[in-house]
Amino acid sequence: MKRRIALIVPDDAPSDRLDHYLGVHAKDLSRTRAKEIIVSGLVTLNGERVKPSHIVFPGDRIEADVPELDHLSAKPENIPLDICYEDEHLLVVNKCAGMVVHPAPGSYSGTLVNALVGRGGELSSLGGSLRPGIVHRLDRGTSGLIIVAKTNEAHRRLSAMFEAREVRKTYLALVWGVFDEAAGTIEAPIGRRRSDRKRMGVVPDGRAATTGWRVREQFPYAAFLEVDLKTGRTHQIRVHMSHIHRAVIGDADYGGVRPSFGDVPPHYRRQAERVNGQATHQALFACRIAFTHPVTGAPVELATPMPGDFADLLALVRYPGGETGRVVGIDPGEARIGVALSDEGRYLASSLETLEGLDDSAAAKRISEIASEHGADTIVVGDPIRMDGSIGHRALRSRELVVELEDASRCRVVLYDERLSSALAERVMKEKGERKRGRKGRVDQIAASIILQGYLDAQTIQR
Repeated sequence: MKRRIALIVPDDAPSDRLDHYLGVHAKDLSRTRAKEIIVSGLVTLNGERVKPSHIVFPGDRIEADVPELDHLSAKPENIPLDICYEDEHLLVVNKCAGMVVHPAPGSYSGTLVNALVGRGGELSSLGGSLRPGIVHRLDRGTSGLIIVAKTNEAHRRLSAMFEAREVRKTYLALVWGVFDEAAGTIEAPIGRRRSDRKRMGVVPDGRAATTGWRVREQFPYAAFLEVDLKTGRTHQIRVHMSHIHRAVIGDADYGGVRPSFGDVPPHYRRQAERVNGQATHQALFACRIAFTHPVTGAPVELATPMPGDFADLLALVRYPGGETGRVVGIDPGEARIGVALSDEGRYLASSLETLEGLDDSAAAKRISEIASEHGADTIVVGDPIRMDGSIGHRALRSRELVVELEDASRCRVVLYDERLSSALAERVMKEKGERKRGRKGRVDQIAASIILQGYLDAQTIQR
């Protein structure tokens, strides 16, 4: 079955790419789907088959035979998702590394779409039955934030915003090599390689691509970068970093899995080999996303903590001998933040102080100073998830504090389940006979020490 589409470009229409015009003006057809049928030869412009990038002008006649999407549809699967934001128009998911975004040959299950369909609820239909709600993508090996549209209206507006570069995406990356400058910009066109159509590369006839980068930490053989995408080309960061000979660690497609380390100073080679062996996928993480809500017009800015495997790899680069410093424990509250500290052996936790009247940025700066003063290399933040395991307002606030701590310090920052810590702290103080009036600040400190002690005990069992 095919659906016939016939459009005449109106006299007042500005010139536009064929795939973009068709994706915007043809009912229930996304730009991705429009491009697919153009490439397949199912679209004519004034009677001729042309490329998706061909420019259309007023008076042009577009005809298309749109086949029904593959009879396959994404099957619902009960896969837990880390939802960072959700309303009736869209949601933002923190995708884990290893998860494919939508079903495709070889990956028809276990995808983000399977999980979204399994949740139930509305999803945009513009991407078809295999890509409901999908506005943009992240590579299988890249973790981090991805926007999903619930309604067709939100999908169309978000697609236009991505096209106009109005969505800001920030990544963290671990790459090989040493940078001479603290920041820079890479401008190089990206397209498919003629020798290998499955891989992208910097090619003369590619699409314009711009990547901004900043060194957050420089190591003797690697660097920890913050990367801003100015454009959104396929594999853009991975291709651009490989182009300047600073491949993303663990990226098997673009030179990030290294066979030798002859260019690394001799006394760092064994450490580099360990990092190379531990990286099971590209060390690339979409940590922040910012955009204007496509329906309400409100600003949306979201950030999410580093995933465990990324934090592990960064810790291995930072501390080749292992993390042996003290550990700081944090109980994040609405008005106060309790702080605790471990002993040098990382066995016992004790309450330290209470922070009051500080926003996340100021609190992160003070906690970073405390960690530095006491020689700590790890910060444990209580994760106040609900008793049923769901994430509420307080848990989201904890994650925002974790992101600020990761920016402000060189410590590994760990989220640790704190569901019973405050209640237990109240009981401890009651049993000690402390008066209720003086408990407020002390409760936060003791709750922080309970969180920290739980983490230390778990680490001791692992050791």
